[in-house]
Amino acid sequence: MGRKKQILIVLMSIFFISACSDKPVESETGKEVETKEKKMEQKETTKPDERDTAFLLSELPAPTWTVQEIVHAAAGEFSGQDFSDLELEKQNKAVALLKELPKIGKNPTEDEIELYWRKSLELFHEDYPNPANVLDEIAIESFGNSEIEDERYQFKDKLNVEIILDASGSMAKKMNGKTMMDTAKEAIEEFAGALPGGANIALRVYGHKGSNEDKDKEVSCKSNELVYDMQSYDQTSLQDSLNQFKPTGFTPLANALTEAKKDLEKLNSDENTNIIYVVSDGVETCNGDPVAEAKKLAESDIQPIVNVIGFDVDSDGQNQLKEVAKAAKGLYADAKNQEQLKEELEKTQEIAKQWEEWKRDAVNGASSQRYEQMRKNIPRFGIEWGDANSFEKFNMRQPLNMLKDEGHISRTAFQLLSDKTSERYSHIMELRKEVENDLRNLADQSFEEAREEINQKYKENSE
Repeated sequence: MGRKKQILIVLMSIFFISACSDKPVESETGKEVETKEKKMEQKETTKPDERDTAFLLSELPAPTWTVQEIVHAAAGEFSGQDFSDLELEKQNKAVALLKELPKIGKNPTEDEIELYWRKSLELFHEDYPNPANVLDEIAIESFGNSEIEDERYQFKDKLNVEIILDASGSMAKKMNGKTMMDTAKEAIEEFAGALPGGANIALRVYGHKGSNEDKDKEVSCKSNELVYDMQSYDQTSLQDSLNQFKPTGFTPLANALTEAKKDLEKLNSDENTNIIYVVSDGVETCNGDPVAEAKKLAESDIQPIVNVIGFDVDSDGQNQLKEVAKAAKGLYADAKNQEQLKEELEKTQEIAKQWEEWKRDAVNGASSQRYEQMRKNIPRFGIEWGDANSFEKFNMRQPLNMLKDEGHISRTAFQLLSDKTSERYSHIMELRKEVENDLRNLADQSFEEAREEINQKYKENSE
């Protein structure tokens, strides 16, 4: 019995020691558990910011670098004007969006710098002029040129201009002491008064009833009115028409384009040159599709020349209005103040003067004007390109400098980001020289050959 008892005690001791041992169980299951535990430990020791940076980078668009990429990029939310001139609310929002990114210490990684760089560029990317539009602008300014095959740019017996004016509540915003609406009215009145006697003008307004409160949205979205019928200019009648409305409600832009098509439907392109100006300070807010309506307008028998003017418009408005102009086969232009709005309208005044001379047989549509127009438009393109580049450079730096002062990013990180803005600025200025040389080299070609070549390089390939 004693011998058996001893053996039993030894076996129990071995079992007890094995159960209490820290050594992992040598089984496939045990190895899998151990491997998972090690992976979890490694994951927990990985810096959270490194994981976030990789994910956030994948969510942001790559920086634009070629002309095609730059001119077709969407305008940043805070683009279009100097950062210091933005409303304080917008400045704070831009800084807040950057502060959502992980902080950067004294020894930033390449990915950390790239993350702030891409986010800054997304917020402040400027709306650069497209070289392909230079030829379209020349077509308008060389109206009647025999080289231009597009029927819209040929003189017809009648010239009709319709202005479609945004009268939504946002047009009550003040600019240099006057509301944007009063500024627009003055520019329209001056434009109409300068048209030759044989030309006709009409004025349609939208969003001028109800209010910009939800309870009045239905009324406001239905407000769309031809306040001055297509006719020759009459100062008293036009002033009375302009005094009928004030900026109040929502923005039914799509419906305004639909109604404008009806206004001109009897003025077919066989005998009529039809020009439409859309002046708006924002996007469609009545659930319509202005791009689809603009396309219908372009494809109609009236074949209008459509010029869309974004009047002190934000980036969302810019992006939508550019799409409207593209669908209408027209041009988009920004106007930040009354002077720029007048400059855009004056382009049609020049057309009207040439049309009047053509009616008197004083113009024969010779092609000799085109080279002169090219010489005028290339410097204009260069100025617009340079202004956009300068805005972008300084606007990206200012909020980053504020983050540096607040300690959210280190001085080293700020300097690296600042260097990248300088590098981009120099590169984009070099691109401007290349484009200007391209445009100059087209001056001796026929208009249609020049248009085809420039579109191949700067429009079609990118799309």
